[in-house]
This record gives sequence, C-alpha cells and structure tokens, in this order.
Amino acid sequence: MRCFKCGSLLSANNTCPKCGEDVTIYKKTCLASNAYYNLGLEKARVRDLSGAVETLKISLMINKYNTNARNLLGLVYCEMGEVVEALTQWVISKNLTPDDNVASDYIKRIQSNQNRFEMVTGTIKKFNQALVYAKEDNLDLAIIQLKKIIMSNPALLKAQLLLGLLYLKTDEDTKASKCINYVLNVDKNNTIALRYSDELKKRAAQKKDETATSFLPKRKKTIPENKPLNGNDVIIPRSTYKEPSNGGITVINILIGVLIGAALIWFLVVPARNKGMTSDYNKSLADYSEQLSSSSVEINSLQAQVDDLTAQKESLESQLTNVTGTSGSNALLISLINGANAYISGNTTAAAEAIMDIDVSALPTDEAKSLYNTVATATLSNAATSFYNAGRTAYSSRNYEIAANNFVKAYKCDSTNVNYVYYAALSYVGLNDTENAKLYYNLIISDFASSNASYYSEANSYVSSH
Repeated sequence: MRCFKCGSLLSANNTCPKCGEDVTIYKKTCLASNAYYNLGLEKARVRDLSGAVETLKISLMINKYNTNARNLLGLVYCEMGEVVEALTQWVISKNLTPDDNVASDYIKRIQSNQNRFEMVTGTIKKFNQALVYAKEDNLDLAIIQLKKIIMSNPALLKAQLLLGLLYLKTDEDTKASKCINYVLNVDKNNTIALRYSDELKKRAAQKKDETATSFLPKRKKTIPENKPLNGNDVIIPRSTYKEPSNGGITVINILIGVLIGAALIWFLVVPARNKGMTSDYNKSLADYSEQLSSSSVEINSLQAQVDDLTAQKESLESQLTNVTGTSGSNALLISLINGANAYISGNTTAAAEAIMDIDVSALPTDEAKSLYNTVATATLSNAATSFYNAGRTAYSSRNYEIAANNFVKAYKCDSTNVNYVYYAALSYVGLNDTENAKLYYNLIISDFASSNASYYSEANSYVSSH
C-alpha cells in the first residue's frame, strides 16, 4: 500500500515513513474497499454478475483508485454485453493508473476488431429505439428490433430481458422462457430475470390447473335405492311410444348438420386464420420497411459522397483546362482524377492503382490533397488485401512475376504490412532478381525490425550472403 500524499510504501505504522502523514483512516478505507473487491470477485466467479456489479461499485465508492476493482467491473460489464460501460471503466482505470495496468490490454483487444466494435456499440442505439417502440405499444416493431440486436450481440442481457418481457406480454411463454433462461445462465441472480421466471412458473401452474379441471368427469347425483316415497314424490311411468323410422328425415338431418358445420368453419375458423396471416404480414411489412429505410439512408450517404467526389474532380479538371503537358504536378493531378473517376464508377481496384504512386505532399492544392485522402481512405486498404491475395495465389502456382507485381502493389497501397514486403522479396528471389530481392529485404531490416523476428533474421541472412 502506498501513501496517498507522496506515493511511498507504507509500513505497519499509522504514519507515512517519508512525509509523516497520518494514514490511519486511509488504511481503513483501502482495507474496506479491498474487502468489497474480494466479495465482488467471489460473486463474479459463481456468475452472480448483478451482485458483483453492485459490490464493486461500493468498493469504488469507498476508494476510486482501487484499480483491481475497476478493471474487474469492466470485465463483468463486458460479460453482460455492456461493452461501452466496460470501456468507460477501463479508460478511467488507465488514466488513474497509467503504468503496468492490464486495462490497456483490455482496451486494445476490444478496439483491435473495429468492425465488430462498431457493430456491438451500434446495438445501444437500436436498443434505445426498441425501448421507444415498446413504450409506444408498438410491440411488433420492438420485437423485430430486439431480435436484430440479439443476433449482433447476444450477450446484451438488457436486450434479452426486454425481449422476454415483450414475449410475456404477448403470451408467448416458450420464447420468453428462452430469453430468461439465457440471462440466468449468464447472471444467475439477476433480479429482473428471476421475477420474470416466477411469473412464467405461475402461468404454467395456472394452465396446468385449468387443464386438469377441464378433464375431470362430472359427478352424477345418485338417489338412494331404498329411500321411501312420500306424498310429494311423482312417479312418471315409462313411455312405450317410439317414433316411426323414416330414411328421408335422417338424410335431411345429416345435410343440415353438414351445413351447420360448414357455416361454423366459415364464421369461426377462417377469420381466425386470416387474422393470423394478417398479423404475420404486418410483421413482415414492418421488417421490410425498416430494412428499406436503413438502405435508403445508406444509399443517400453514398450518393452524397459520390457527389462530393465528383465536384472535387470537376474542380481539378477545370484547373487543368488551360495547362498543357503531363509532367510534374500536372501528371499527379491527372492520375488523381483518373483514380477518382474509377472510384465513382465503382472500380476500387483501378482507383487504387491510379493513386498508389502519388505522393500526397507533392499535390499542388489543398483541394487535390483532400480528394486524394477521400479516395485513398475508401480504396487503398481493400485493394492492398486484394493484391496480396492475388499475389499469394500466383506465388503458390510458382508464377513469380505476377506474384511480385501484386505484392509490390499491395505494399504501395499499405506500407505498414510486413507480409507484403516479405513475399515481394521471396517472389524476386524466385525470379533470381537479386537487386529487387535485396531492396525489399532491406525494407524489412530498416522498417520492420521488431515486427517479425523470423522475417528479420531471413532478411539479414540474404543481404549478408548476396
């Protein structure tokens, strides 16, 4: 334990050995915070995540500098699908304790897959929209939205709970049970999930009682055989009269029964079936409408980007109208315009090829640099991957010339990936082109010394021996 004032290690005494500060209360505070941290850790181990969150919050309320408690709280939030809350705790932890803090590794792991991170964080907006739908009693839209959220981030417990609640409200107990059981498997003492589970059990017991009662035989009233008659008893003699049998009347009765059955089917079964079909149609229509709205927004965004690129390209073309020749900056502008044309037409690979040799600092105007950055951001990374994959295919077929060409293009599009440089060097080795092979091996030695030890060792060996 370190002194809160000077940061030196504390001894068993209640005063700091360096600055002499009284640390009696501070020690008790740290011990209490650590006790709650240990309790939260035990709850997390037995998957009582809700209890762990509350306990760890108390630990941090007592001592906000308890790094272990804050990092554990972030892990619990992450397990519950609350990625944003987890990142918040880890960022605070890193700022309070910047050195030797495991929170840095947690943040890197979360942010390493940017697409996945954006998809998971985007579910928060969808959840808020689903909550609005539910409050407005648009249950169908809310359920559709929550299903999409769970497909993207099934660990988001509050989405599972809200979907379970909506299923309870629409009497879909089986689906509600699946959502609630998922929550309880992750967080065994989740108060809301336990409350919903009790409601499901009450409904199941009530249905069981109703079913059992409906099939009980009706009790018949029995008259004792030896009960003596009194003056109020009336004895009705048995009748020996029988209706004469008539086949025509029987046929008519059967036809009437068939007609009544058909009428019942028409007035009872068909409307119910049509109602179910209408409900399914409305759900599908709502789903399609939401997809169409999302697609329209994306199309409008892309169209605005294309319009912006077109305007920038036309402005650059106007700058070249009165200029002749293709040397110097004019050649760069022409290559940039060609790349923009290719990108606008949807050919990202051709766009990348057109601009990958351009030095952005050599462009003459800020407008040209802005256009280059827009096209480069949209094309170079994907094009580098495409060139690399094509190069690996050619390299596997021992077609080293095509492989080298593709690996060099990949490196020009993305100069931060050591694999592009390494395989370019290997391809030139396959072509017995020592000069170019040494060129790319030297790039590994100078720019990627710490990226891959085996690549660095191989590059050193080749350059030394040639």
